Amino acid sequence: MGLFGKDKGKDKDGHATQRRRVAVVSVGAMAEQLRTAALQQAQQLQAGAAGSGGGGADWVRRLRSVLSGPDAGYVKRCTCTFCGAPKKLPSTNAYVYCDYCGSLADYDLHRACETDTMPGPEYTRLVNGLQPELKAARAAGDTTHYRELQRQVFGAYVTNCPMAVSHRAKADEDYRNDLVAYLAESGVQRAFDPEATRLEQEMAQRVAALRWTGSVMTRQVDTGSFWPMTETLSRQVEVHDMLNRRSGVSELDPDKADFLQSKLAWSMFCQGWLRYLPEDAAQQLLERTGLTNEYVPIQPEGSQDRRCSGCGGEIHALPGAKEVVCDGCGRKLDVTAAELTCGNCGATMTFPSGASHMACPYCKVDVERVGIG
Repeated sequence: MGLFGKDKGKDKDGHATQRRRVAVVSVGAMAEQLRTAALQQAQQLQAGAAGSGGGGADWVRRLRSVLSGPDAGYVKRCTCTFCGAPKKLPSTNAYVYCDYCGSLADYDLHRACETDTMPGPEYTRLVNGLQPELKAARAAGDTTHYRELQRQVFGAYVTNCPMAVSHRAKADEDYRNDLVAYLAESGVQRAFDPEATRLEQEMAQRVAALRWTGSVMTRQVDTGSFWPMTETLSRQVEVHDMLNRRSGVSELDPDKADFLQSKLAWSMFCQGWLRYLPEDAAQQLLERTGLTNEYVPIQPEGSQDRRCSGCGGEIHALPGAKEVVCDGCGRKLDVTAAELTCGNCGATMTFPSGASHMACPYCKVDVERVGIG
């Protein structure tokens, strides 16, 4: 059954009901495909009109009307899948990491919509320039060359679209390389699977069949043509999840967040399409995909203030915490060890897990942690 399929059930009073089922699935690298589809459709709109359909201040107003953001002193409600701890401290990034073990716990669509996550012209030029080689490698069944090309694509994606991926990719080179390898391998699995290819063609037909209403400045997609596209996308999600699990690609995810891949992909899709939907349909899409927001008061009691050795940013360590991810630079920091002091300027700092040397973020003098090497 698709993401928006209906199951018959009974409520506590015994009345028959129609319940929408949101599939919990994994879709490695689906975000890039969905983002590209949204970008292509937006470009088609702009090419056929003098103005920008659904953009500008009107888009911001409509987006804010369906996305309830956090008030000051609140944090997205979520629980870490790895250690079971609830989120207590605020996060300024869309990728929400656990306050206790530093694992990826959730994704906040509202935070993502506060920043520009769409690909820039440099990335678009690279992808367009590689299309002939990608098509040729795919037609020849050359998975090795296709994989190399995918690494170029996603390497550029992570570099040119930093707000679209986890902030851990900013300064953690190992994480960034692992992320690129994961996204590229997932792309290879999709490209050479017959069912995934069939669904890709079906999606292209769905996008081409979209109908539009409104004037140039208030362009909206007709929902009767939009929902069938999401049904196809739901089947793509399921197929990509199966491929990643069967091939072992899911194990390459540097965040080990298989449980979040569906939400990540649908979040990217919503970022591209919410602007073109009527407000009631936009709200319906968020509800169907499980992307409505819920926030709870932060609980900073007993937290220790520290400084990141990478960027100098302030971090907070709750009692019992082992690792935290810096909101500023994305480094995963070891908060079980005592802070180190720079012998030159006297600044104190917390090192990343396993790091033996760091340049002081203030005076750039090398600081060493004894016993790690």
